[in-house]
Amino acid sequence: MRFSILMPVYNHQNYVGRAIDSVLAQTFKDYELFAVDDGSTDLSAAVLASYGTSIKLLQQSNQGPEVARNKAAALAQGEYLVWFDSDDYLFPFALETLDKVISSFGTPTLLMGTMERFHEGQEKPPEEPKDRTIRVIKYPDYLSKTRPVGTMCIVVRKSDFDAVGGLRNSTAQTWYCDDNTLLLKVGVRGQCILIESPSISAYRLHDENSTKNAEAFANGLIQLANSERQGAFGGKERRADRYAYIGGRAAAWAFYHCWRAGHRKLALKLLSGTAPMVTMAMTRKFLRKFRPPAELIVLES
Repeated sequence: MRFSILMPVYNHQNYVGRAIDSVLAQTFKDYELFAVDDGSTDLSAAVLASYGTSIKLLQQSNQGPEVARNKAAALAQGEYLVWFDSDDYLFPFALETLDKVISSFGTPTLLMGTMERFHEGQEKPPEEPKDRTIRVIKYPDYLSKTRPVGTMCIVVRKSDFDAVGGLRNSTAQTWYCDDNTLLLKVGVRGQCILIESPSISAYRLHDENSTKNAEAFANGLIQLANSERQGAFGGKERRADRYAYIGGRAAAWAFYHCWRAGHRKLALKLLSGTAPMVTMAMTRKFLRKFRPPAELIVLES
């Protein structure tokens, strides 16, 4: 099997049906979808049950998305694990695009896709990209990337995920920055392919987005920095790359989600807790101006 889609679900009764429908509408059929009910207290469990054998339903008490994804990954049969949230949307050609990219580059460790955004209340699904030409950038590994890459659409080879011990055993309160942690753990294991276009999924904007919790994410980034200092992601080799990655995420979060939202003390706390890493990130950003841009590779349809 090519893909195992891992989808934690917690109190998303109004969104999860559309998310599942977008997976079931995929043109590429060699996949399985795990839906992990993370102790929902609304009608999410009933919505999931209504899909019967179309999905693989797992249930657990409320332990957070990392534990939920670890639970599904332990049972997954796919060569690649696809991160998917229960309020997001996959375009019908998403898995087909991912399969073409994987086939073009052998067995990359990581694929990173771009996402469109759409607002809650839109009656129709987000409009599909008209241009389906696949344009990618190839990096030797994730920590070698030379341009900002979001974390909204992550696909990781299962053998690499297993080799690094999967995700943390965090809680429903401490799971924040789970994607950043994973990317640091697999950051040097093999090829990373950034799919510049087309966008393969869409991110729903609504009042319950986890990114609304600026303090939880800021604390998560500080904990990420502390884990790096404790050697959780490796030794001296590639330390500067890891520092730059953490510092870049911290600086962006401090400015866009804390300072501009009026959380000035929180922004200063985050910058203080990650200061050497932010400095490294700013240095790397300046030096990139003197390097040639990464090569954009166009794949044949």
